[in-house]
Amino acid sequence: MGFSHQKQPTARNKRLRKADGGNRMSSKRALAIGAHPDDMEEFCGGTLLLLKKKGYETLIAVLTAGECGTIELPAEEIVTIRANEAKRAAKKIGAKYTCLNIRDGCVCYDLKTAKKLVKLIREYRPQIIFTHPTVDYMTDHTHTGKLVLWAVPESTHPNFPADTKAAALAKAPFVYHTDPQGLLSPEGQIVKVNTVIDITDVIKQKLRAIAAHKSQQTFMSLKSKKPIQYKEEIRRIAMIRGQQVHFEYAEGFTQQLLEHYPRHNILVDILQEKAITL
Repeated sequence: MGFSHQKQPTARNKRLRKADGGNRMSSKRALAIGAHPDDMEEFCGGTLLLLKKKGYETLIAVLTAGECGTIELPAEEIVTIRANEAKRAAKKIGAKYTCLNIRDGCVCYDLKTAKKLVKLIREYRPQIIFTHPTVDYMTDHTHTGKLVLWAVPESTHPNFPADTKAAALAKAPFVYHTDPQGLLSPEGQIVKVNTVIDITDVIKQKLRAIAAHKSQQTFMSLKSKKPIQYKEEIRRIAMIRGQQVHFEYAEGFTQQLLEHYPRHNILVDILQEKAITL
């Protein structure tokens, strides 16, 4: 598999940027939209840290409060625990945190939820959005990824109704889908991505954020009936993705390149030698 370190924008990126009409939001804001507390720290926490170091504001927005992340506690109790953990974890990577309070396991690909995401996107006005892939092991993840693709175009349409006074965006943000859980496709193979980010310099901070989700360490160990080293599993996945491009640790993304989405890879522009396109 060919790849290239890009220390400065390539001629291709310059051509695409020109074709985009210089498609850049004025705000340096990155929005990570996940299904559950702990998802975005796991899948893009390192990249959020790197963007923070480049002067970006970062927000983690989760659709559900994580009621299903326990086999011992009532929903109300685990929601409080996970909200506190999520806020601490976000703080460790310099991000803010918000929750849309949809019931865990009940994320639906429907108009009501799409409108909530349009409201979020219009009000936060991100330049970059990270979210789940549209194929993953559970529907909360896949529906979240698909809902973002519903919401992004509609966030630019003034006549699309959303419960906010915020104006429609002038142009679509850059959208990056994270790796799926365990890196695996439905065929059981490691998925292909088109962007890999070197997170070696921030892996310790990312893992500290993961460790803040203590309830999930307990949950996964009880569910599997054997000790699960949650933090070390995240480290292992980052090593696997890193090996693909000769980094010690990395996160993988698929930039959304459907029609009307920005065509050049802004992560390469921002992170330079830490970003590789495949």
